[in-house]
Amino acid sequence: MFCVSREQAARSDAAASALLGLVHDPEPKVRASVAQAFGRRFTPDRQLEPAVRDALLVLMRDDTLWVRRRAAESLSGYDDRSAPVLDAFLTLLDEEDKDLRLEAAWALARRDHPRTEEAYERVGPLDAFSEHDHRTSGLWRYRASNRSDQA
Repeated sequence: MFCVSREQAARSDAAASALLGLVHDPEPKVRASVAQAFGRRFTPDRQLEPAVRDALLVLMRDDTLWVRRRAAESLSGYDDRSAPVLDAFLTLLDEEDKDLRLEAAWALARRDHPRTEEAYERVGPLDAFSEHDHRTSGLWRYRASNRSDQA
């Protein structure tokens, strides 16, 4: 996995195709690595390709929690505002895992989604550790952006 997912390395079509082929690998570590490899930080100058979006959406429904986390983290870094992506993040708000709910809330805030405030309410209280988490600022930025739009 390392050779096809190294940060800052250009990824060939063959490597991307190989990663797509591993979306359904039986090993959760492999699926989590695939989800992480498709993160925006590995493709800073490219738009989200439909095949990658679809792969991340599949991985966001994975049975393994940390595979879902990696997929949500990767997809939230893109600006894709398509209905399937928004629906996937809204669905994550029902997860028991607080981290997944926070990732979904942050992704919705980044997209200026009207359900952002509700999403952060569903995250629940943020503890002292999360004060250093970049995702907690999403609600504040969403509110600031909407106040300036109304002025």
